[in-house]
Amino acid sequence: DAAEEFAAEMRRLRSDVSVRYRTRDDVPKDLRRGHQQPCFNAQSADLRRFLTHEFLADVEAMRGARALICTHSSNVGRLVALL
Repeated sequence: DAAEEFAAEMRRLRSDVSVRYRTRDDVPKDLRRGHQQPCFNAQSADLRRFLTHEFLADVEAMRGARALICTHSSNVGRLVALL
């Protein structure tokens, strides 16, 4: 996984830098690699609400980070860069 590889490389290069990420085993597989509207719509209202709150918390954490690596080809990356 790219996050694990990046974290390992950062530990090798800069042991003082902390890389944070989480795995998504508790989320349907189709939603682990970006937002898929039909799959999201098929989930229960409680899970959709949970995922929405989690997304908003992620955006807030990224917005407040001292450093963030993201891509402008990502809607979330562009959103956070604007905030």
